[in-house]
Amino acid sequence: MVQDTVAAVAPFRTIGGNDGGLVIICDHASNAVPPELGDLGLAPAERQRHIAWDIGAAAIAEILAQRFGASAVICGTSRLVIDCNRNPDDPASIPEISDGTNIPANRNLTVWQRTQRIARWFIPYHDAIEAEITAATAGDDLVLLSVHSMTDVMKGVARPWPIAISWHRDERLSRPMIEALQRRIAEPVGDNQPYDLDPKEDYSVPKHAIERGLRHIQVEFRQDLVADAAGQAQWAAIFGDALAETLGL
Repeated sequence: MVQDTVAAVAPFRTIGGNDGGLVIICDHASNAVPPELGDLGLAPAERQRHIAWDIGAAAIAEILAQRFGASAVICGTSRLVIDCNRNPDDPASIPEISDGTNIPANRNLTVWQRTQRIARWFIPYHDAIEAEITAATAGDDLVLLSVHSMTDVMKGVARPWPIAISWHRDERLSRPMIEALQRRIAEPVGDNQPYDLDPKEDYSVPKHAIERGLRHIQVEFRQDLVADAAGQAQWAAIFGDALAETLGL
C-alpha cells in the first residue's frame, strides 16, 4: 500500500478506453506528495493514513474499469496537497488540519502558492475528466462513477457500513444501486451515510455530472475491508455485480 513520494508526481493518469457509457474517476487515489513540497511536515506514518488518501480506492477503480471496458481518470496527488473533490475557492481544499493532524506545510500559504497548486495538480486532473467525458460515445446516456473509500472509525465511532452510496436529489442510479447492493450483503448499505453528496462541499460529481444532468454514482468502500488486494477484488466484484444489474449490462 506504500506509494512513491520521491519521484516526480503527475497530476493524473488515465487507464482503459471508453467504448460506451461509463467514465470512472478517483479523486483521492494517491498519497503521493510532489518532491518540491517535501513531506508537508508529516511523518511517513501520517502520510499512510486516511487523511492523505482513500485507501484501496484506486485499485477498485482500476478493477472496475477493466471489467466494464471503461476509462478511468486517477488523481495523482495526495488530498493533502490539494483536495480535488473540493472547490479550490474553499479554504479546506488545502487543509491545515485533518482528523486532528496538523499539516505544517499548508499553513500561511500565499495566494501565489495556492494558485500554483491549483494550476499544477487540480486543473489538469479536472481537464482530463472533461476530456474523457467529451470523448465518450454514450452522450447524454453516459454514467459517471466516482470511487472513494472511508475510514472504518471516525472520531472514535465505528462505522457499520461496509459500502455506502452518496447522492443528492437525483436517485436514478443511487436508489437501485443501494437496493442491489443490499441484496448481496447482510450488513447495512450506507444511504447518504456517513456522507451525503453535497454540492456545497463535493466538487467532482456536481461539476462533471450534475451540471450536465448525467446519471452518476458516488460510492464509499470501508477501508479496513479494501486495504489489501483480496479485499479490493471482493468488494469490486460485489459492487460490479450490483452495477451490472442496475445498468442492465
